[in-house]
Amino acid sequence: MQRLFLFLYFFVLGTSNCIAQDTIKLNGQPQWETGLDIANQTLFYEEQPGTSTSLDKPLSFEDIKKKPFIPYAKEFRQQKFSNRPLIIQWFKFTINNTSATDTINLRIDLSAHYFTRLYTKQQLIGTGGAYQTKKGTDNFWMTPVAIPPLNTITYWARTEDRQNQLIPPSIGLQTPYTFSKGVASGKYTDRYLFLMLASMVGCLFFISLYAMYQYYLYRDKSFLWYIGYTIASLCTALFWMDIRHGMNMFPSFFHDVMLSVFLFLVPVLYSFFIGSILKLRVHFKRGWMIVKILVGIAFLQMLTEFITIRTGWFPFDPDYYGYFLSIMPVAALHIVLLVLTAKSKERIKWFLLVGLLSLLVLWCFPVAALVLIPFHYSELFVILIFPPAFLVLGLTIEAICFSFALSYRSKLVLVEKNALQQNYNQQLEAALQERTAALEAQNKLVEAQKIKQVETEFEHKIAETEMIALRAQMNPHFIFNCLNSIKLYTLENDSQTASEYLTKFSQLIRLVLDNSRSEKVTLQKELETLTLYIELEAMRFKNKVQYKIQVMPSIDQHYIELPPLLLQPYVENAIWHGLMHKDEGGTILINITQPAEYLLYIEITDDGIGRAMAQQHKSKSATRQKSYGLKMSSERLDAINHLYQTSTAIKIIDLYDDQHKAAGTKVIIEIPL
Repeated sequence: MQRLFLFLYFFVLGTSNCIAQDTIKLNGQPQWETGLDIANQTLFYEEQPGTSTSLDKPLSFEDIKKKPFIPYAKEFRQQKFSNRPLIIQWFKFTINNTSATDTINLRIDLSAHYFTRLYTKQQLIGTGGAYQTKKGTDNFWMTPVAIPPLNTITYWARTEDRQNQLIPPSIGLQTPYTFSKGVASGKYTDRYLFLMLASMVGCLFFISLYAMYQYYLYRDKSFLWYIGYTIASLCTALFWMDIRHGMNMFPSFFHDVMLSVFLFLVPVLYSFFIGSILKLRVHFKRGWMIVKILVGIAFLQMLTEFITIRTGWFPFDPDYYGYFLSIMPVAALHIVLLVLTAKSKERIKWFLLVGLLSLLVLWCFPVAALVLIPFHYSELFVILIFPPAFLVLGLTIEAICFSFALSYRSKLVLVEKNALQQNYNQQLEAALQERTAALEAQNKLVEAQKIKQVETEFEHKIAETEMIALRAQMNPHFIFNCLNSIKLYTLENDSQTASEYLTKFSQLIRLVLDNSRSEKVTLQKELETLTLYIELEAMRFKNKVQYKIQVMPSIDQHYIELPPLLLQPYVENAIWHGLMHKDEGGTILINITQPAEYLLYIEITDDGIGRAMAQQHKSKSATRQKSYGLKMSSERLDAINHLYQTSTAIKIIDLYDDQHKAAGTKVIIEIPL
């Protein structure tokens, strides 16, 4: 028995290529009123890739010619749905022109498929299909052929669909007349569908412009997702309009991209839009986590389908292609968004719910209608059998509802703003009344402050006048002392020393005159003036006066400023009170440091006889120095402190040696910077 079945199997396989095929015989150009259905004269073969491979490899034409074709029975003429990436079917038929003079011009009608190809035994003679680019719109579905007189030509037609066939397949012949008649009739029948799609494209276009303008006005992140959603919906509408009506607006790459993403990208974008506008990330953290997981699955599906469409490569068993790219995750995403939107407390949620429900209902309606209504060709049924039209309609209604939601939210923001403005106005009125009462209560205080301000300004001007007067007093006092020294050298007939003294004196006078015009001079200028003065006094006392000036290296002498001739009276006092009464003379040490950023510390130390012994000598010269030099310096410091609101302090310390005898005097000057 097994041998009998094995024999019958090989017998059928070996004789399948020899199945009889009816030749279509035509005597010259036909004059048909309608096309000719040649399904009964056609042989059929469907490619069946192995289930063990993950790669659908379409067969070449040379391989197909060797395959066994079978009659195109009625069970093969049903619309096919598959879980595999591709559905590839082949048709074989022969046309015989028995006329000795006429050439027959026909068009091969293969119905609607993604791609179609027509071969003769020698070569490819034509291409077509919804996704085929670089073709004229007149042969969008049909490929023209010509059969010369007394010729018999065998044709192989290849149709390729992606996962599902667009409509039930068929095959027929059309003459130029029936083709033109069919095209005109089809355009007329499709007019409502075209008008519907064109209207929705226009709506989506203007909604996209509205979204862009709203984002320009408010810079709200929600509008970015809305813009992406409306543009994706617009591209989806244009894509299906181009496919359905053969407008040939886009290249095949755009078709592949849109076919890969249109079912997934739009839900992803409106998910982020709804999440942003309802703040689902904040109010429903777990629910939003589910949304993100489903969005991730949708992205993976988009990428997988695009790679499969462009390359034919699928990483898993092709029999599970349809399951892997199922719309169930998108449907689940839609349901989760419906639940989260319904649970939201935002007042705009009703617009979003209507939009989501309209898309869901219109998406499912044509699928249910196709099952319940038998197939026929009419003006309204062409809309029903084109489910993308309902998808685009749902997207349009959803986009309009979303725009209503955004507009209503803007209204709520405006109402809230007006309420806040009214509340703010009331607060301002209350604050204004309080302020008015406070101002009335403070009128006398303000007047007193004005009087005090006038007094302060007057005292400030008085202090400035005193400063000018003190600077004018110090200059003649210093000149008077120097002239006494010059007089002494002249009386002693020491002309060389007198000349040297006069030279230094002239330099000193120039510096003093320059400095006297300024309220403050740099530390470098002050030390230069002080050095000239000490050298003049040293010459006067026969070099019995030694001095040393030490300045901390980190101090910028050209930047720090202090009142001119501030140090000179204290050095002068040290010479005349401390060193003048010592036979061997003495040393003056001037040490300048900066212990803090805004404090200058100056020490003037002498090893003279001390203040107690100086009082006993009662030198007339010293008396004058004290009465003029130190007194004017003290008054000047008081004026500086009052004028600049500073606290320059002077401290005088008596120095003693180990036997507790007077060993000099130290003057400490602290100058705030």
